[in-house]
Amino acid sequence: MDWEILFPALAFTIAGAFGIWASYDTNFLFPADTFIQGLHATSMFVLALGLMLIPGGLFKGGTPRPRGAGLAVVVTLATMTTALGILFIILNL
Repeated sequence: MDWEILFPALAFTIAGAFGIWASYDTNFLFPADTFIQGLHATSMFVLALGLMLIPGGLFKGGTPRPRGAGLAVVVTLATMTTALGILFIILNL
C-alpha cells in the first residue's frame, strides 16, 4: 500500500463528489448555467482521476496481506463493498 498515492486519490475522490453534489443540489448559489456546466466537467474529471488512482495506491507492491487468511477475505470484501457503494451513491445522485 502506497500512502503517497492513496491520500491524494482519496482527496480527489472526495473533492469531486462534493463538487458534483454542490453543483446539483445547490443551484441557487450558481446563477450562471455555464458555471454549473464547468463545475460538472471539472468535478467529474477530478472524481475520475481519484477513482483511477485509488487502486494504484492500494495495490502497489502487491495486495495488502493481513496476518490471517480469514482477515484477508474480510478486508477484500470490505474494500469491494465500499467501492461499489461509492459508485452506487455517485450514479444515483
